Amino acid sequence: MPDSYLVELKNSVFQETLLSEDEFDRQIEFPSETNAEEWVVEQNRTHSEMGKLTLHTAHPNDKSNVDAYVIFQPLGRWVPDS
Repeated sequence: MPDSYLVELKNSVFQETLLSEDEFDRQIEFPSETNAEEWVVEQNRTHSEMGKLTLHTAHPNDKSNVDAYVIFQPLGRWVPDS
């Protein structure tokens, strides 16, 4: 079992929400996947009128060092994220 769970916040998180890179690094290390999921739920309480943050497990072929990505899905429209 890994000692940590590394999550990368994608561009949409900073462009479409009140979260800023001054407050959060692009990558956040959590003690576990459960802790990361709880953080996303907590952040969604603040942004529920704007849309929803979602946690996506990195694809097995993903060459990055992250375990998952957080993206923001605005209400009523799809925003692809890079």
